[in-house]
Amino acid sequence: NMKKTIFLFALLFSLSLFSQEKTQSDKMLAEIQLMRQSATNLKLVWWIPTEYWGIAMREHEAVTADQIEYIENLLDNYTIIAAGDYSLLPQNNTIEFKVIDIKKGVEFYNSDHKKISALKNSQIQKEVVIIINDMMKPLFGQMLGKMGTGIEFFIYNNKDMAGNRILDPNKPGSFKIEVNKETFQFSLPLVSLMKEKECSVDQEKFPGNYIYCPIHGNKL
Repeated sequence: NMKKTIFLFALLFSLSLFSQEKTQSDKMLAEIQLMRQSATNLKLVWWIPTEYWGIAMREHEAVTADQIEYIENLLDNYTIIAAGDYSLLPQNNTIEFKVIDIKKGVEFYNSDHKKISALKNSQIQKEVVIIINDMMKPLFGQMLGKMGTGIEFFIYNNKDMAGNRILDPNKPGSFKIEVNKETFQFSLPLVSLMKEKECSVDQEKFPGNYIYCPIHGNKL
């Protein structure tokens, strides 16, 4: 049923998010999870496109094709951003870790540099609100402790008037997220979703955005 599907999805997604294996979802995470740290501050932003949810679920045999399709259709209308801001204060030879409020400190600017407002819960499908508030947020807290409880989710519309996706990780584009005035830039398409290229000399594989083989110089 729907509730079982959502719970299973949220659990497997969270496990994929923190897995140490170099799976496709792990490679994708390197592009959609940005982090910046100084001596006294840590900020992070995760953009979670529909493709990531699908890939993370497909890496687990416990999820059926119908369940994956249900989740992908459910989330495809939205751009989902998770962000956190933390102060790191030296104290008695340790670092005191404090959550900084970001509820009003996150701004989303699309490829036209236009500021986009986050949707209110009343504007979001009930099942999506359940996934984020009742499952993802508690799981982040359980898996990451204080850092996880400080993560806030922001949900934006991702369909234009014609029903096309506004942000598509397979197509060229860019957008930026500001977290308490600090900017995080995302570039598209995501390399992790591009087909790998193969060198004709030794069949070595390279990321899909490579034009020439860095070893032999031939065109890929």
